[in-house]
Amino acid sequence: MHFGARAHSLDDIEFLAESDFEFAEIDWKAPRLVSQRLAELAILRDKYGIIYLAHGPNERSPFDLDEIVEVMGPTVCQLLALAPALGITLHTQHLWLDPRFMSAEAIARKLDLLEMWMEHAARAGVTLCIENLSEHADHFAPAFQRLPELYMTLDLGHGEILSQPNAAFDFIARFPERIRHVHLHDNRGGNEVKDDLHLPIGQGQIDFAAILHQLRAAGYDGGFSFEIKLEHVEQSRDVIRELWDSASRCDALLGNEEVVE
Repeated sequence: MHFGARAHSLDDIEFLAESDFEFAEIDWKAPRLVSQRLAELAILRDKYGIIYLAHGPNERSPFDLDEIVEVMGPTVCQLLALAPALGITLHTQHLWLDPRFMSAEAIARKLDLLEMWMEHAARAGVTLCIENLSEHADHFAPAFQRLPELYMTLDLGHGEILSQPNAAFDFIARFPERIRHVHLHDNRGGNEVKDDLHLPIGQGQIDFAAILHQLRAAGYDGGFSFEIKLEHVEQSRDVIRELWDSASRCDALLGNEEVVE
């Protein structure tokens, strides 16, 4: 397993490196600020050997299409162009595509934007991953059909909101080959943004054991980022590692049983 966590500062990166995390998923949101910090980020990378992943900007308003296209659009292109300076090869991006809330016209314009970002990502040697928010697997199908090289960051916490069972199960069942990264945090379900609590693993209701078992069975071998307070990341890593290992032991047992039969 490959573990990392969201890092919002240089101190966060140092903490993760000194706690034996393999990567830091850093804020990659304002090109000017990123450019100013490239040297400091490179020093930490070289000092600790830590790998960087990028997390791009959020939509200020998911319904303001002009702002998204005219401001956020070129911003993400600039950020993708900066990624090679730090050896970043995976960029996670929010872009809300839920047709229960977004119009067909809005989704069409966002898919045009995704296509443009994909072109810039390819030139930079970066894998672009769209992150699920409230969407279900059906809602990502048009994007995946149109953009064969588009991948996803599967957020297990977001999967619990507005979905029972967790939307992750259907994403894994339908699009296992598209999942390149996983975000981990817990919550107690719900139907609103305020219910996205980002709790430590085990303090909510998400069935991580079942989801991880399905991920493992699907052959997932990518990274896991914790999106929780850093004071809880080491304990949460221990929990997830034990659940993953338990899934492995279960698979081995079932395999042995099949042989006996």
